[in-house]
Amino acid sequence: MKRRLELLLTLFLAAGWIACAMARMTGSAPERTEAPAKAPGVTRLVTYNVGVFNKYIRDDYRLVADMMREIGADAVCLNELDSCAVRTRGVFQLERVAGLMGGWDFCYGPAMPFQGGAYGEGVMTREPAVRKFFVPLPQAGGAEPRVLAVVELPRFVIATTHLDHVSAEAQVEQVREINRVMRERYGRSVKPVFLGGDLNAEPGSETLRELRRAWRVLSGTDAGTYPSDGPTVCIDYFLQLDNGVACDVVDARVLDRFRAGDVSRASDHLPVMLDIKLE
Repeated sequence: MKRRLELLLTLFLAAGWIACAMARMTGSAPERTEAPAKAPGVTRLVTYNVGVFNKYIRDDYRLVADMMREIGADAVCLNELDSCAVRTRGVFQLERVAGLMGGWDFCYGPAMPFQGGAYGEGVMTREPAVRKFFVPLPQAGGAEPRVLAVVELPRFVIATTHLDHVSAEAQVEQVREINRVMRERYGRSVKPVFLGGDLNAEPGSETLRELRRAWRVLSGTDAGTYPSDGPTVCIDYFLQLDNGVACDVVDARVLDRFRAGDVSRASDHLPVMLDIKLE
């Protein structure tokens, strides 16, 4: 009996090892991933499509803020934000969540007018900005206008966008405008420049190839970011502008576990975390 139990235990452990090895071979992500403790000297960036904070839970601003505070985020790119729109009860969403973070600075980029307000993208930062602006992107036959929101901080620049969701051709035109603007403004900057966002494009797409003309993908492409309750595709990323400024990537991962609450109910995307050390 004892020998049989030992044999069964050996087989069970072997099956687990094989499953783990197969997951590595196929590039699948770990079953559950949470943020590690932030190391000294590390700056933690997050990009997160929050689905206008009402995707599954009404007014989940506090949940998202609690999640970002839990992991010690220093700057957060947020996609799909309403500003004073009827569908989200007139809330300026970026201002609301930045306030819940303790009064963080923020930059909102309106992509288009929407229901008495606007719809767009934004960045919020623990540290006050030295410059912030937004750049309208060409619709180029896509479903909606899009925008790039940019925040320059004392030590680095962080920007976000949400590319068109129906047209690969529109995405490429939007990327070309992003590349042109950011090279023009920061191609000779002494600061590292980061772009986070929902690009609505998978790793092997023409959109990513066009981005790689000016940027380097830092966040990895193996782990799925969408949908949040069973991620199968990677469409949310962090990239760094190729302007010659070095940056040490300490960690990069997709997060699907928080003590603050159920991240699969906060939005239909999962947040992507990037830990960096700045020279």
